[in-house]
Amino acid sequence: MKFLCVCQFGHSRSVALTRVLHGKGLTAIAVGWASSGDGLAVLSEWADKILVLETWFSEKIPLEHRSKIVDFNVGRDRWSNPYNQELLDILGQMVNEKLGL
Repeated sequence: MKFLCVCQFGHSRSVALTRVLHGKGLTAIAVGWASSGDGLAVLSEWADKILVLETWFSEKIPLEHRSKIVDFNVGRDRWSNPYNQELLDILGQMVNEKLGL
């Protein structure tokens, strides 16, 4: 299964989530909806699941791919670092609960 992790700029929350997924041997790419240009549409097509890091980011996903969305709402980025242990722990728990992985 291929995962697309979407935050605003693709630097912190989405990268942290890809790190959690990579740690489980899964394929995942981080992207920022505000900085990806046309890439978001291409990557949305590629993905089996699209994991949005704030609920309202769902509206940035092309309509034809919104059925793939899983809400990973961690709220606004207060970590600014994909290596932040608190963020990784939160996302690890969410991966277990929301994806059963």
